[in-house]
Amino acid sequence: MNLVKSLLAGGIAAAVFLSAPVTASQDVDNPGAAKSPVAASTSEFLGTVYPEVLSIDVHNDPIGLEWQPGDPVREIPRQHWADPQVLAANARMPVNEPQADPLVERQQAFDAENAGGRGGSFTTPLQNYEGAPGTTFPPDPTGDIGTTQYVQAVNASGGTRVRVFDKVTGTMQANFILTTTLQGTNPCNSGLGDPIVLFDSIANRWVLTEFSPQAGRALCVYVSANADAANTASGNWFRYTFVMPSFPDYPKYGVWPDAYYVTANESGTAGSRPVYAFERTQMLSGQPARFVRLTVPNLAGFSFQLLTPAHFVGDTPPPANAPGIFMRHRDDEAHNAGSNNPAQDFLELWQLSMNWAPNPPVGTLTPVFQVPVAEFNSRMNGLTAFNAFAQPSGQRLDPLREPVMNVLMYRNFGSHESLVGNLVTNTLTDPQIRGAIRWFELRRSGSTANTAWQLHQEGTYAPADAGGNIDRWMAGSGIDSAGNIAMAYSVVRQNPGIFAGLRYIGRLASDPLGVMTTGEANIVDGERNQGADRWGDYHQMGVDPVDGCTFWFTGEYMGPAGTTNNTRIASFRHAACGEPSFTLATSLAQASICAASPPANAPPIQVTVGSVSGFTNPVALSFNPALPTGITGSLTPASVNPPGSSALALTANAGVAPGANTVTVQGTSGAITKTTDVVLNIATAAPSAPALVSPANNATNVILQPTLTWGAATQGVDYVVEVASDAAFNTIVFTGNVSNGTSIAVAAPLASNTTYWWRARAANVCGNGGNSTVFSFTTQPAPGDCAAGATPFNVF
Repeated sequence: MNLVKSLLAGGIAAAVFLSAPVTASQDVDNPGAAKSPVAASTSEFLGTVYPEVLSIDVHNDPIGLEWQPGDPVREIPRQHWADPQVLAANARMPVNEPQADPLVERQQAFDAENAGGRGGSFTTPLQNYEGAPGTTFPPDPTGDIGTTQYVQAVNASGGTRVRVFDKVTGTMQANFILTTTLQGTNPCNSGLGDPIVLFDSIANRWVLTEFSPQAGRALCVYVSANADAANTASGNWFRYTFVMPSFPDYPKYGVWPDAYYVTANESGTAGSRPVYAFERTQMLSGQPARFVRLTVPNLAGFSFQLLTPAHFVGDTPPPANAPGIFMRHRDDEAHNAGSNNPAQDFLELWQLSMNWAPNPPVGTLTPVFQVPVAEFNSRMNGLTAFNAFAQPSGQRLDPLREPVMNVLMYRNFGSHESLVGNLVTNTLTDPQIRGAIRWFELRRSGSTANTAWQLHQEGTYAPADAGGNIDRWMAGSGIDSAGNIAMAYSVVRQNPGIFAGLRYIGRLASDPLGVMTTGEANIVDGERNQGADRWGDYHQMGVDPVDGCTFWFTGEYMGPAGTTNNTRIASFRHAACGEPSFTLATSLAQASICAASPPANAPPIQVTVGSVSGFTNPVALSFNPALPTGITGSLTPASVNPPGSSALALTANAGVAPGANTVTVQGTSGAITKTTDVVLNIATAAPSAPALVSPANNATNVILQPTLTWGAATQGVDYVVEVASDAAFNTIVFTGNVSNGTSIAVAAPLASNTTYWWRARAANVCGNGGNSTVFSFTTQPAPGDCAAGATPFNVF
């Protein structure tokens, strides 16, 4: 990762956006959206990251690291960067006072006419259980739903605490500290937290992230080799250490077909905030991955700020070559006081088009347009205070007014695309505060990704509460495959007292626009006060990738006395979601088998047949197309009434071809047919020794951080590369691990004008191959180095 430092020191500069405030001008192609005059930006290449392959049993974490009553609770600081515009914005007043939030009355009028809401099954959670305890202020609860598991992560005293749950039973399958269990090299062998969990539903992989201690300036990204986050027999984790120009506070991620997109509250470029693109396709296969950085000009008034990337969910990917999407909100009374529009505020959209073909890759970040929305209010005890929403004790909690909340969910319905998100607003006039949630759905219709986004609907959820106003904020929101929306959030009130708890609400796609209709439902009540102001810093909503209908949420609440700041996991579903059908999924997407002494069995695999909208007809299971040569298998039972499962047993026999063998399981019920694949990576022998390529044997004048290259070994999968300062390899100065690749860069500079020896060996599931022939090379001299063979002596 020193490549990052050398590139930055070498002055590779990004084109910087104009720093003037954005003012809206109409887009003639889209009268409902306003264009931004800020110029596009091209990317700054930050280097290539070589992954570490981590094969760790996540079940072996010492549970003794769990927080116990009496243990300390630490606080993770939120970074507020000095910015003269903040003071200027706080000092200015709007030219025209903003109108009251016009959307509150609409929601309250609907509630008055439909007392209690629609209710039904949606208002009873399907799952509702304790998550991991957060041992910091704030706990940063994050989690997502996969094919068979729910994975949650929170801040803990040793970094990030991860828990893996069976999504049907709620049984905990694994519980570990990210950097303690998935160990590796500095700086990611020590984590600070601020985790994000995402399920990449395009590839059926888990993505776990956290940042390293502040001196490390690194984002540590773990990509699973399978859809099972707790199964160690199925493969590895690939860990990527992305070192940033400065500390990447509050990173937020989105899965997109061409990249993992990341934003942060980072001060690496004065007057702007960053957008990053990580090379997703390489990361999924454990290959070296490149990354780039672009910037967006800051908003005046916020010293803490960032954009939020769109995150893909669903079965239909975005249109071909669709750029990544990023959003922030603009309360122009706060950010453009003196030239504000008293009747409108805005959602700002940016698009990032990545071209990974050239080396270095090129990304272009374009401000697309501003979408006008109804007035909202970011002033809650000013624009920078952490304390806004009062508990019964009077201690106020952090409103986190600055970002569009995690996650900004994207779904492609074919006829249109949707973006669903939310932010916190104040329905009163500062210094009076009533926290409420502004939620929105944008739509884009058309055959290309260049069609403009339009505001489809928006609402402010602030119902008329009996007995006093409840503050609602820190929401997670999402949209299911039928276009129905759900939103879950924190609630608190000082008098009459309501301790900080969690609730949720929803609406159907067929309901009147701009209102939540189901009636508010409870997830968990709070039971005590928190003594500090930090809260959240975010919650998260996901949608089951198998049924496309079930929402899964995690958030913070204040549990019983004697506990730390608690977290909760809950799921709920609209009954009107999806045509009756079934889903098909396997517990393993791939598995490795050594068939050196056949027959050899694959690990146990479960085929899950799920029910959509009450579907219960029998589903016949079979192999179609036929099993690959040399592989036999069975499905027990061969017919399943959903929801249910079948045991898939696979065996590699004599004559099986080494390499990837794809097994396709087909499910059929009437006219409905679905398939799911399992890839068996077969080895029939330990690999041969690889042949070294570069640096060539006895090469001289080699750079201090050379890239070591070798030829692929027969049946080689994983490689270990060693560099030593002696031919006997008694003193090894560099060890590299590579999966499915044939090159690696030396991580730290070697000594100048020095001879080194290097070798490589391959491994697969059958075992380790032998070491290659040993090559030597001599590094280039530095100024002042003596010639080879000379004897140095001191002149002065």
